[in-house]
Amino acid sequence: MTAWVLVLYGAGLILILAEFIVPGMICGILGGTLVTASCVMACYHHPDYTLFFILGEAAGVFVAIMIGMYILARTRAGKRFILESSQQAEAGWVASETDRSLVGATGEVCTALRPAGTILLNGKRIDAVSDGAFIDKGARIRVIETSGSRVVVEQVDA
Repeated sequence: MTAWVLVLYGAGLILILAEFIVPGMICGILGGTLVTASCVMACYHHPDYTLFFILGEAAGVFVAIMIGMYILARTRAGKRFILESSQQAEAGWVASETDRSLVGATGEVCTALRPAGTILLNGKRIDAVSDGAFIDKGARIRVIETSGSRVVVEQVDA
């Protein structure tokens, strides 16, 4: 009986892997059915080890799915699902221009930064975020980074 449990389990895992190569849900459903039948047979004949059978077979199915994803990502069809390019700022793919001249500038906090708020810099109100710390209203700040419309500041010690 143990041989049949292993045969059903192995065949089920192979069919689950085949689902990634030949999509259509038939191999996946048959594979899941065979794995379930294997688990039921194992639990019926050895009820003391039910938890181990369920966890072991679930882990095997998880590993089979991960291997299937790995295989799928390397097939020609799978590569069509993966974005291989990225949007670079140099190519014009930006929502707003980065003002690098703000880096190093000092100003004052208009609304408390928790961590986001408004700062006054060179007479202009600018939305900014702190480097993670709470910065109270009226504190002196320095711009440490800009990226698009995101301005990151830190508090300047008095």
